[in-house]
Amino acid sequence: MAFKSINHDNEKIFYNRLWKLMEERNLSTARELAQALYAEEIVPVDSASEDEISIIGSMTRRIQEHLNLEGTDKLQGRYVKAYCDFFGCSADYLFGLSSIKSENPDVIRFCEATGLSEKSVRRLIEDLPEDIKRDLVGFWSNVLESNLFYEVPLEFHQMCYELGQYRIAQDQIKAINMAAKKMDNSDTFVDTWRAMMESNYLKEAQPHEGSYHMHLNELLVNVTACLENWVDEYVPTHKKEIQQYFYGDLNKRLQESYDEFLKATRSE
Repeated sequence: MAFKSINHDNEKIFYNRLWKLMEERNLSTARELAQALYAEEIVPVDSASEDEISIIGSMTRRIQEHLNLEGTDKLQGRYVKAYCDFFGCSADYLFGLSSIKSENPDVIRFCEATGLSEKSVRRLIEDLPEDIKRDLVGFWSNVLESNLFYEVPLEFHQMCYELGQYRIAQDQIKAINMAAKKMDNSDTFVDTWRAMMESNYLKEAQPHEGSYHMHLNELLVNVTACLENWVDEYVPTHKKEIQQYFYGDLNKRLQESYDEFLKATRSE
């Protein structure tokens, strides 16, 4: 029997892929999946009986078998279709031929062409109100067109390496101090050794700490400069909208103040 508590990260194994799909729908047992399939009238069983309990029971047993399958050679075609319909995934994902769950051909092509994750591609094409979508698309278009496309990830990469090396040096200092405590602290040689090694690693750590903050500052300066330029471009092109928002909000607040004033005078 497959258990939800077992680690299911290895998606090369079929039952792990099925567990991942179930997790996304907050389903933790074979029976819960069977009930969900039945509720959506997806019934991949041959049953002469129309009894709900027996149908769900039959589906539960079959799904439980699938939750123990490492491969897909024993996976029935009707269940492949049922899983694809219910989870909105591709058969290629179920069979382990693709890491992309979506059955949307546009999502698949975009992921394969760009190397972007499926979640990020879904973000780009998700259905949003037109005004919100316009601002989101416009902003990320600016990012992709600007040097931030290169500068942000490259500076971030350098920050990570500098911080990583700084932490390695700090860990070495902790290890040295722990080792010294286990030795005879009253021994002059031990104390000298500890002080010398700690000094060496501190000298090694400090430049990395400084470089980390240097790259962070460079990143903030570049991002701030771009944002300020984009704001200067955005405000004139959206002047009418901003004016409508300003006066609409102002009128609303004035009306609320007036209503509060009338309410207060009437209560006196």
